[in-house]
Amino acid sequence: MTDDVVEPLVRSIRDFAKGNIRSLEIDREHTIPPAVLRGLGELGLFGVTLPTEWGGAGLTAVDATRVVIALAEIDRSVATTVGLHLGLGTRGLVAWGTRAQQEKWLPSLAAGEAIAAFATTEPEAGSDLSALKAVAVAGPDGRLRLSGTKLYVTNAGFASVLTVTASTPGLGGAARGTSLLLVDPKSPGALIQPEERKLGLRGSSTCAFIFEDVTLAPDAVLGEPGQGAAQLAHVLSWGRMLLSAGCVGTARTALKAALEHVHQRRQFQRALIQQEVVQQRLARASAVAYGMSALVQTAASAEKDWELLSRLTTSSKVFCSEGGFELADLAIQLHGGSGYIEDTGMAVLMRDARVTRIFEGANDVLLTHAGLMELTAPAKVPTDEVLAPLWKAVTARREAMGSGIRALNRRAQQHALGWAVAWRDAATAATLLARTPVEQACAALLREEAITVSSAQPLPAGPTAVLTAALLEGVLP
Repeated sequence: MTDDVVEPLVRSIRDFAKGNIRSLEIDREHTIPPAVLRGLGELGLFGVTLPTEWGGAGLTAVDATRVVIALAEIDRSVATTVGLHLGLGTRGLVAWGTRAQQEKWLPSLAAGEAIAAFATTEPEAGSDLSALKAVAVAGPDGRLRLSGTKLYVTNAGFASVLTVTASTPGLGGAARGTSLLLVDPKSPGALIQPEERKLGLRGSSTCAFIFEDVTLAPDAVLGEPGQGAAQLAHVLSWGRMLLSAGCVGTARTALKAALEHVHQRRQFQRALIQQEVVQQRLARASAVAYGMSALVQTAASAEKDWELLSRLTTSSKVFCSEGGFELADLAIQLHGGSGYIEDTGMAVLMRDARVTRIFEGANDVLLTHAGLMELTAPAKVPTDEVLAPLWKAVTARREAMGSGIRALNRRAQQHALGWAVAWRDAATAATLLARTPVEQACAALLREEAITVSSAQPLPAGPTAVLTAALLEGVLP
């Protein structure tokens, strides 16, 4: 889709925000005003990626990321509410919903009259999705009985439909299968818990659900019964893509605020921007922000290639969430004492960014997974000669791990390889998309740092072993 459609929409978002979205007030009151949600619905934001047949705009994943970026530049809680609805909340329904399921839900979801949520995390299953305990068992009449607890359900407080991941033993012939289920949160036995009190994203709704023998019709299952694990991987790719887009919005706002401040603030008889250290830190921050944006655009462009989408969104989620938090922290640092004061808006940027390194897959887990993917199925090397040194560095790190069972069991090395992969993918995206001299400079800086990351040496084995043994005994230095 061209700028002819997306740019006017982004302008409408900014115009609406000027008179209606007050980020500090949303953070202070721990809620997004209903009028704001209605206004977002009237703009069509809840239907951006939903099919035109059901009242949506039918836009691409790239377009959706641009919408979420624009929202996140203004307020991260608002961006999270819309982004989760478009990604985790509705993706399963769009991808696998029957016509009857879509007809029932999508028109109201596209109009913003209903908002979607997604429930996967459990008390004993965070990043380890194999440990899910929620279960839905089919009775003689074919109806399902859902029981279990789901934590940290974003949009829970005002959701009209939940997509719930649950074990469905025997369903579809899979003895230990998992399925995605459509659940009305007002169903008898679906017990919503109080809103969580959070460090950041305070305006977004986050609650737990307890499902006590909730009765579901057979048509509550999305797609093929027992295929939830594969479906979940795709839904999470969309979720991570739009989460990454939100991180880009945070990074842009932080960088813009920092740049404005260092031009105005004087120390040691000159503006902060004249200080060499400040210049270098902002130059690197600019490169990271550009790499984040390029990687998100590249990942979203792969929406029809589900395998590539999964790999790139894993890299983008890690790189963008780490980068977004880093830039928010830098903005506070460069603001000095004023950055620590809530009224400047810098503190809320950092608080909102912190959870992105945890939810939709904790970064340490995703890095290990990314390293394992690269170890077992290396990405195709591009032909661009400028990228050759970078890709060679990552290949060398992978090959140094060896092969076979020993390599597969080296989790710390997989983690390090995953971080190298994330930097490689960001630097590659930036290089291939760079057009202007400034963008090309950003790409060059990213390539150099990515090579450094790929070449980083592990911690010395001897001291690490001593410290690990002490920590296992609960002994602190």
